[in-house]
Amino acid sequence: MPEKNGKNNVVLKLAVVLAVVVAAAWLAFNGFRATAVVATVKRDTAVDIVTGSVVVHADGDLKEVKSEADGRVAWCAALDAGRPFKQDDELMRLDSEDLQREIQQAEADHNAAVERRKIELRNDPRLQLAKKAADEATRVHSRGEISDQEFDKAQRDFEILRTKLELENFDAAQEKLAFENAQAARKRALEKMTVHAPVDGVVQGVNVYPGALISKGATVATYYSTARDVVAKVSEDSASKLAVGQRAKVRLLNYGSREFDAKVTRILPFADADTQRYTAFLEIDPATLAPEKLIPFGTGEVTITVGEHPDSPLVPRLALFSGIDGYCVFVVKDGRVEKRKVEVGFVGLNLAEVKKFLAPGELVIVSDLEQFRDGQHVRPTPAN
Repeated sequence: MPEKNGKNNVVLKLAVVLAVVVAAAWLAFNGFRATAVVATVKRDTAVDIVTGSVVVHADGDLKEVKSEADGRVAWCAALDAGRPFKQDDELMRLDSEDLQREIQQAEADHNAAVERRKIELRNDPRLQLAKKAADEATRVHSRGEISDQEFDKAQRDFEILRTKLELENFDAAQEKLAFENAQAARKRALEKMTVHAPVDGVVQGVNVYPGALISKGATVATYYSTARDVVAKVSEDSASKLAVGQRAKVRLLNYGSREFDAKVTRILPFADADTQRYTAFLEIDPATLAPEKLIPFGTGEVTITVGEHPDSPLVPRLALFSGIDGYCVFVVKDGRVEKRKVEVGFVGLNLAEVKKFLAPGELVIVSDLEQFRDGQHVRPTPAN
């Protein structure tokens, strides 16, 4: 009986030792296997993108308001740097007293001349007398009481006088037209003595003050328009993909990592001579960022969506690496790495479309690709 118990103890000990060895071997095997960070191939919309740099410009950047007349500044608005103004706001007025007096005097002189002409015509008997003389000559000539020569002379005298009066009326009409044109020119000159804001803007600097004598063309103030141009620059090889109306995402440095919806509104058909980059104008959706919040000369980057393939297999761009004859990925299957060549379609910022040789649900390595090789045993762990 003791002998039988001894044999049982030996078998038990051997079993325990064997179990420990197997566990240790399993732990050692798994402990020495590399950890592979993997992502699952999923179906979603694949996008083709064009990236570029962005600069925000005020419309025309720094502009000048200039005076169209010369004279002494009678009044100017209290414009400080950074103060906004609205289109058609008065910015400056020149002393216009002399010109206004000239306009009033010309108006008075013209009205007096018109009244004088009316009085002259109302009391002028010349035409009536000449008409009576011509009529009388016609009657007596018909009775043979005067010669043909006397009759012709009476008719000529009447026509000469009538022509003279018509010329006087014509001259009066021309004088009126000349007066109206001169008055229009004076009034236009008067308008030019007041400077109005051409657009909504923000003051950058003011160059005049009350009492200053300025010349025609002098700069009254400098300003930035409140209108904004969001200008994107893209590479030459990407320019052909652009089209008006394409959706975009804009990130501006002065707004951190925030993204704003935008669309392409205009594309210039020529490249910058210095950089060989093409220009596209963007309109940021005012629902995501109001135009007045765009700071002139702010910079950033843009991602323009130039194509889409719905319901396509997607992998993180980090999973792709270049092989001998194209793109490859490391697929993890049953704990073993498989190097697989794939056919890539659209490539976005973070995701890439795989058109062939990879199925949704498969696992691909997305980190430290240089540490893995085909056939290697690994422990897959999901990517964050």
